[in-house]
Amino acid sequence: MTEDLIKKYQINFQNKLDKYLTVDKWPFTNNGDLTLFLYNWGPTEIDTLLLPDIEQGLINPNAQIDNGSETISILIYKNNVTFYQGDDPPSSIPLHDFKSIVLAWRNFLTTLPLNGNKN
Repeated sequence: MTEDLIKKYQINFQNKLDKYLTVDKWPFTNNGDLTLFLYNWGPTEIDTLLLPDIEQGLINPNAQIDNGSETISILIYKNNVTFYQGDDPPSSIPLHDFKSIVLAWRNFLTTLPLNGNKN
């Protein structure tokens, strides 16, 4: 992920300790839908359920792929990803940006300390 992307979305991934001194990994961005979307995905789900849809969106000019988590639904198009959360107005980001951010989040999730580990 580039510095420009980090600045554009004000991306900050953090390891936080809960009251039981267990690590919890948190994404922070300037897009609330993106932040909530990322938080709901683990590395295995990203690899098996999300990245194939992103790749399909990048290669298929007619793509309109549904995906999402418990709280955020997305539609993946050739050029962008649109987030839907309840009755809130949808927000969108470019698909190439989304892919880079998702890959960075997956990589962060797989670095020590791992999510759920004792400090």
